[in-house]
Amino acid sequence: MERFNALGRGMQLMLIGAVLLLISTFFNWQEIDFDLGPLGEGSAGQNAWHGFWGVAMGLLTIVLIAWIVARLAAVDIPIPVSAAMTGAVLAFLIFAFALIKNLADDYSTFWSYIGVALAALIAVGAWMQIQESGGLETLKSDIPSMPSSSAETQMAPPPPPAAPEPAAAPEMPSEAASVDTAAEEAAESLEPEEPSDREL
Repeated sequence: MERFNALGRGMQLMLIGAVLLLISTFFNWQEIDFDLGPLGEGSAGQNAWHGFWGVAMGLLTIVLIAWIVARLAAVDIPIPVSAAMTGAVLAFLIFAFALIKNLADDYSTFWSYIGVALAALIAVGAWMQIQESGGLETLKSDIPSMPSSSAETQMAPPPPPAAPEPAAAPEMPSEAASVDTAAEEAAESLEPEEPSDREL
């Protein structure tokens, strides 16, 4: 009982609503009456465990109950998000599936409306749990921690090593320098030689 009280009002409400919702799924959520003539009247129905929406709602309800019971037993389940986020997601899906099933199916009975009301009770409990955990800011701070850009950077393969720079080629004399040198040599060869003393 102490562990149940330690859960908080929101999660307590979620657990009670989920257990009652699971019980209600085994009653007829759809039922039709028909006249058999001389044999009298008859009826046929089916519980919530029919169709995609009903099965999904029932399975998520079982998951929610198991998750809360695990918290009661102090079992650490590694989940990358907070308890408030986990409870909010499960509660929203359960309520959405219960409402869709009630609207999509014909011949809904009293139990189907009870089921929708219990699913709404679970959603209210999840909202209370969010408020107890710090409000919507808690959920907003929880979202980037799922796959953040830093995590993607850490998971990315390292870049390939850069190619070595080619060795610098030996400097060649420029064309201008070679042209200047050739011009100087040609000018020297054209200068008249001074007559020597012997020739004079």
